[in-house]
Amino acid sequence: MRDYCKTPFTYEQHVDLLKSRELIVENQEDVIKFLKQVNYYRLTAYFIPFQKPHDVFISGTTFKTVVNLYQLDEKLREAVFATLTPIEIFLRTRIAYELSHKWGAFAQYDNSIFQNETEHTQWLVELNEAIEDSKEPFLIHYKNKYQGFPRLPLWMACEIMSLGSLSSFYSHLTRDARLLVCSDVGIDHNVFRTWLHMMTFLRNICAHHGRLWSRNLSISPIIPNKNPQWQSIRFNNRKIFTSIAIMEWICRQVDLPLFKTEVVYQAMQEIADLDIRFAGWMGVPADRKIGMCWE
Repeated sequence: MRDYCKTPFTYEQHVDLLKSRELIVENQEDVIKFLKQVNYYRLTAYFIPFQKPHDVFISGTTFKTVVNLYQLDEKLREAVFATLTPIEIFLRTRIAYELSHKWGAFAQYDNSIFQNETEHTQWLVELNEAIEDSKEPFLIHYKNKYQGFPRLPLWMACEIMSLGSLSSFYSHLTRDARLLVCSDVGIDHNVFRTWLHMMTFLRNICAHHGRLWSRNLSISPIIPNKNPQWQSIRFNNRKIFTSIAIMEWICRQVDLPLFKTEVVYQAMQEIADLDIRFAGWMGVPADRKIGMCWE
């Protein structure tokens, strides 16, 4: 292991480096303008598909081509985030409604619906911290009017929970409580647990503007292969195409709008149109076109 001793480059030096690696720079001023907006190191992940061998660009590759991929990945992230939003709101609604009607307004404090008391206690500590930190007006009203703050009715607490907290909440629940939450989704309660974990991970990538289109996702959702519909498509559960198919499934099962999912597939198709290899890199099976999976 050695010390890091590289020095920072100027924008002009970065352009010269790209030229030395055989990237076509059509307008140096435009490239410098872009590099002032997007960190060069951030952009390097989008160079790799156009290099062979490493650090040598494929003949004919232009800087504009790389920027197109970068901007389409940005479009994909925005579309995925927009698709996740109604699913997250549905989950808040479903948890609040089903559990409070079965176990009361403060169901999240009931040990009997959790698998592990220690995990439940730790989750409550994190929830109470989130409530204490929040400046939502409805919390101020509740605190001034009712005893027990930060203890909240579940339907209020769900509006404070992050998607990660909601996912953890669901994963800690007993089988009976999970079944109430996921009964309309049409898949096993444990499969749904992994789907929520995946969507939380995906949301974090989008929120932090990470590369999405070709990423090997470190959170792998379970594919319900016992379901004949899922058997008909060869899914790679570490790729974005599978994640979108999962979100499309949820939207269809619980009657959420599909137009945002269509925008995701459109963005994926635009990426695939850049290079014949890219559809496969997103996890699209070779025998399938990009588009709705469950029509």
